[in-house]
Amino acid sequence: MLIPLYLIRAVGESPSATGWLMAPLGLGMMCTYPWLGKLAQRFGIRGTSAGGASVAFLGTLPFLYLSSQKFNLAILAATLFIRGVGMSAVGVPSISAAYASVREEELPMATTSLNIVQRLGGPTLTTLCATFLGWRLAAIHSSAGVASAFTTSFALLCVLHALLILAAAKLPLSLERIRRPLAADRFVANRDSIAE
Repeated sequence: MLIPLYLIRAVGESPSATGWLMAPLGLGMMCTYPWLGKLAQRFGIRGTSAGGASVAFLGTLPFLYLSSQKFNLAILAATLFIRGVGMSAVGVPSISAAYASVREEELPMATTSLNIVQRLGGPTLTTLCATFLGWRLAAIHSSAGVASAFTTSFALLCVLHALLILAAAKLPLSLERIRRPLAADRFVANRDSIAE
């Protein structure tokens, strides 16, 4: 959300040109998705997700430069491509780990819960970033002030990406290390507690 607004408001691009300028982000994602299975096998769930979050963080840092200096199309394209590569490597392994840790009979409820969390999490952070940017822009009327508002907003985005790296580092190493509790395990646990 911040990047298209930056391109329209600070750089002066039209909405249609902004759409085309965002294309490297999708291209980066498309290049990574076919390799996610092999990456997860080689580096594990934690390594793939944390590595992807780190790459996305590195792909966000140049926006601090772009928003405070003169706009550079080559830097924008490379940065968006890197961000796309990183962000695509976070989601799929994380969701796979979440589903692998749930008992089979609880998968329908887990699917609903995960869907709710995704639908609430994205808009909540988008609203946080938009509110912060709006607050910064409300007090500023010069072009230098607009650039400053976007620089601080991108700094907030970098902080959120750093938190994503920390969260990804808490994922299990691999799907094989996740032990899905079975109904038989619950039966034994219940039998033992009744016997006591």
